[in-house]
Amino acid sequence: MTLNRAQSSVRRVGIHPALFVVLLVIAAAVGAFITHNLPYGSKTLTYSYGTATVTGEEGSGVVTIDKEGNIPLPSDIPWVDRGGRAISGGRPECLKGNGDEQVSDVRVEVGYLWVRLPDGKGSYPMVGWLRCL
Repeated sequence: MTLNRAQSSVRRVGIHPALFVVLLVIAAAVGAFITHNLPYGSKTLTYSYGTATVTGEEGSGVVTIDKEGNIPLPSDIPWVDRGGRAISGGRPECLKGNGDEQVSDVRVEVGYLWVRLPDGKGSYPMVGWLRCL
């Protein structure tokens, strides 16, 4: 009596190298998108032009952005003077008045970021950088 050899049912599946590269690029793009949108780490500022108004000695005021409207201006932010010198904080020279004198309509470039409220039910813009023009 002879026994029949068992037939092998194993099939090899191959993937074309070009398809592998395409899948790898798609995975990298999805990973980059997710990483960029995580709520942790540094965020890129949005830059725009506008006019700044400062009220009082504290140096706080408002920046009116050409496309966004009014954004509160804190008194202590990093800024660049008209000569291109970077300053780490304080009140920009172009926004200094005499004592309590209000300084208004100073042309500036501003970097700002939309900040989400903790409850997730709103957001507001926050100035993070300013350059006197």
